[in-house]
Amino acid sequence: MNMKWVYAVQQKMRVALLLAVVLLLVFFKSLFDRHNVTELGDSFSSIYEDRLVVESYIYKLSDHLYQKQLLMEQCSQQDDRQKLVTQIAQHNQAIFRLIQEYEKTRLTTQESTFFENFKRNMKEMVALEYQFLNSQNTAEASELDIQFVTATQNLNQLSSIQVEEGKNMTNQSQRIIAGSSMLTQFEWGMLIVIGLMIQALIFASNSIVPKVSQNHHLN
Repeated sequence: MNMKWVYAVQQKMRVALLLAVVLLLVFFKSLFDRHNVTELGDSFSSIYEDRLVVESYIYKLSDHLYQKQLLMEQCSQQDDRQKLVTQIAQHNQAIFRLIQEYEKTRLTTQESTFFENFKRNMKEMVALEYQFLNSQNTAEASELDIQFVTATQNLNQLSSIQVEEGKNMTNQSQRIIAGSSMLTQFEWGMLIVIGLMIQALIFASNSIVPKVSQNHHLN
């Protein structure tokens, strides 16, 4: 009788152990899901703030550059020189405001290189514009054209980086979702196996109890 009682207790302890395993499995899965949700949130936020918004900055920067270039080409035909200077200054102010907003975003190493090149282009361009508007020297005009082309190339590179980084973040999000899905399937499989084991242990434990009672009655 004592041996059977000990066996029944052991079965119950095994059931309790398996239940503890279930609780731990659910707990760690919950932590993993919370981490994945946070990571996905950061990824989607970065796609919007650091890629889509930045792409809008690049578009606006390109437009201001184009408008400035048109104004510079009309310089010799423009009677109101002060109006021209004012318009170019307004575009420059808008460009530097956009640069400040761009600097607040998270830049990759490659992106930072092209962005610094663009900022350097702009400083040199503004200095050349001031000199050209006062002298209209053809050499300065040629230098300005080079700066416009270089600045545009840097913006094109920055735009390409946004597309590439956006793809990388999308792929990362898909990997997170796929990993979470696989872990969920594993969790369900483990729960089913543990559930069957618990059911078998309970059945084995219950099958012993009547025999113990019957032997006691006979005594």
